[in-house]
Amino acid sequence: MSLLVMGHGAFAEDTPTYFGPSMQFAFVRSNAPGCEPTCPEWISAEGAIQADTPALFRRVLKILNGRKLPIVVNSPGGDVNAALTLGRLIRKNKLDIAVGKTQCDRSVSSCTTYSEGVIIHYLGDSFAAGAMCNSACPLMFAGGVRRLVGEQAFLGVHQITTTYVRTRRQYRTTYRVVHGKKYMITTETITQDNAGGYKTYKMSKSLEKKLAGYFSEMGVEKSVLATMKNTPASAIHQLELQNMLRAKLVTSLDSLDLVTGAGICQATPLPENCNKIPAPADKLARSSGAADPAGSSGAAESHLEMAVCADGKGGTRIVATNPSLGEACGGPGGTPWPALRSGMPSSPHAPPETKP
Repeated sequence: MSLLVMGHGAFAEDTPTYFGPSMQFAFVRSNAPGCEPTCPEWISAEGAIQADTPALFRRVLKILNGRKLPIVVNSPGGDVNAALTLGRLIRKNKLDIAVGKTQCDRSVSSCTTYSEGVIIHYLGDSFAAGAMCNSACPLMFAGGVRRLVGEQAFLGVHQITTTYVRTRRQYRTTYRVVHGKKYMITTETITQDNAGGYKTYKMSKSLEKKLAGYFSEMGVEKSVLATMKNTPASAIHQLELQNMLRAKLVTSLDSLDLVTGAGICQATPLPENCNKIPAPADKLARSSGAADPAGSSGAAESHLEMAVCADGKGGTRIVATNPSLGEACGGPGGTPWPALRSGMPSSPHAPPETKP
């Protein structure tokens, strides 16, 4: 038996700083006055990008089931590698992205209903003032098909911080001698200690090459990377809107209203993120098997697919949720779950204090 003590180096890009709460995703329906029954919907992405954020976003994509909703992001930054993964997932699924904030309508119990860590009942409003996409966030942002910032939102970049961490590990190795030859039988770690570390604020050539390749893949000019390199990690360089347009980081001078404004649902053809939800009478009629009222186009009008209903069996999807309409869910056999009453979602998504 022998003991071996070794040092081990590891690094994390843009992760040593605490950026606040981790990114939370939510499915949002516009609460703008007068937009019903056809309102825009989007995915809210608020918070810091962590190493596990891409896994959570994959759940969002699974819930979307091929439907394309724009992403409204508000993030101080976070993990570089995770941001790159998010950007590629966004581009692969052909989603638009805009910098903005989403405020929940807290007059209804629609802000805290979760499905696998994703908020699925959310009525709210989007706005650009005070919204940001900084540090690693622009890497995620670059993945959007249409990329919007506008005049009131803030998009900033800076040098990437790389943290090297030394780890001291003590191993126990067991050998066996057979006919004069020594064979290793087992190796196990006995102890593992932090042996210190250091940070560097200079972008390595390998990282620069990786980021340059990523921006090229997304159709963004190299000038964005040059600005990142030339801005100290302790500062944030806000990119001017016209410069972002020249660098192809944004696709137009428009703000998030281009994808979340209530007026977009008056266009022909109807944007894909505009969803028409039928009136309660329509939903109740369908739940009882009665014919649709005159002028109703039936279940096709309500196609919002957000998350499983009931106990999660049968791949059932939420088809409608609205403070004035309640909720309806399609069961495994196609029969909707009727709304209990106006403003309250039906079981099983009702909050604990709600009594049917």
